[in-house]
Amino acid sequence: MSTSYLVSCPHMGCDWSGRLPASPESEAWRGTTENDSIVAFQCPNCHESWRARILGGYVEVLPLWEQDLEPAAWPAVDIGVGD
Repeated sequence: MSTSYLVSCPHMGCDWSGRLPASPESEAWRGTTENDSIVAFQCPNCHESWRARILGGYVEVLPLWEQDLEPAAWPAVDIGVGD
């Protein structure tokens, strides 16, 4: 079972927020320590990705201008949109 986090999409023009599973980042990032981990999220609304640092249960979004994410194969996420 994967852990999901309450997040808000940080991309301009997208106001989606909800729970998403985090995808571990394989790339080492400067400034990381043993006590935190860098993960990636993908918005189910705008389909843009972003990185964040997980510190305990807290999610800290990393600045978007420092991110250069390659497109990835993300699993489909049901965001509960009604009929």
